[in-house]
Amino acid sequence: MTVAKVTVSLDPVVADRARQDVAEGKAKSVSAWLNEAGRARAEGEDLAAVLADLFDETGGPLREEEMVRARRRLALAERL
Repeated sequence: MTVAKVTVSLDPVVADRARQDVAEGKAKSVSAWLNEAGRARAEGEDLAAVLADLFDETGGPLREEEMVRARRRLALAERL
């Protein structure tokens, strides 16, 4: 896998949590921990955008069938 190296500054609490998770085997490295956190945020924003689009289309709370469509759209987006 190709990676991009960057330098980051973290709040001490966040840095401590990342190191703790690595020590406990919850992540392979601080870099892996940050990558997972970033991916989760991006996926959350993608989900919010899909749900907003569906809400605009329907004009109301999402029904189960609309949630299924949202999940399918997200699955397709993840493959790209």
